[in-house]
Amino acid sequence: MVDRIDRDDRSDARRGSARGLAAVLVVGLAAGACTRDRVIASALPNEEPTRRAAESFVHCVEAGTSGCVAAGDNHGGWDALHLLLWLASGSPVGILEALPRQLGEHTNPMVVQENFVREVERYATVMRGAECDSVASQPATQLIERAAGAARKRLERLGMWRGELAEVVEGLRIEAHEELDGGALIRFDCMRDPYRVYLATHDKGGRIVVVGMTTTLAPEFGGDVPSRRDVDVRLSSRPLGLGTAQVPIIEGAVDPWLPFPLEEL
Repeated sequence: MVDRIDRDDRSDARRGSARGLAAVLVVGLAAGACTRDRVIASALPNEEPTRRAAESFVHCVEAGTSGCVAAGDNHGGWDALHLLLWLASGSPVGILEALPRQLGEHTNPMVVQENFVREVERYATVMRGAECDSVASQPATQLIERAAGAARKRLERLGMWRGELAEVVEGLRIEAHEELDGGALIRFDCMRDPYRVYLATHDKGGRIVVVGMTTTLAPEFGGDVPSRRDVDVRLSSRPLGLGTAQVPIIEGAVDPWLPFPLEEL
């Protein structure tokens, strides 16, 4: 009799435990249903990934210069776009003198990457105190088409559009698309020199990397003409001054009757 009572008590206890577990599961499921549509705010800034990647690169440059450039990143697409922008808005005399050398360097990926590393190192010292913030971005795909179209029209107007240059522009356009489609050009405005910085991003297997940078961009491509104050500061800058090819032409320095518009080198 006592054994039967003990067995009955144990059975009741097991049934009670099962009912308790079922109640817990029901409550858990109900709570899950209540929180299923909850949106948890991300800790990341509310910006597109390309801008976040560019901002991280700027912070890295401010802290550690060329260590921010990863080995193996392909910078050829940016170099191709940069050449198109140069053909579309650069000095005609400079194009005639420097284009063969620029194209020769473009064919060597190691030289292209070394040039980018030197550019990063050159700007690192001034960017550390420039207080640069990203303010805008534009898709690389549309910028490539605008640059290629503008390069062709300008070279035609200058009488420089011949078979070989036509092939060069088309080849650069194709290469830029292959490497930069899906990326963007991010504009940074700075409180001090260099005042404007543009970073090009590339999607490398789902990872966004910065593959190029410049401080000059013609207004028709989203840039602006530097003010006289900006030019004066740039000319007196030790890393960015007269010893480089980044000195812009001051407004009024070019005769308006010459057959090409005011440019930035």
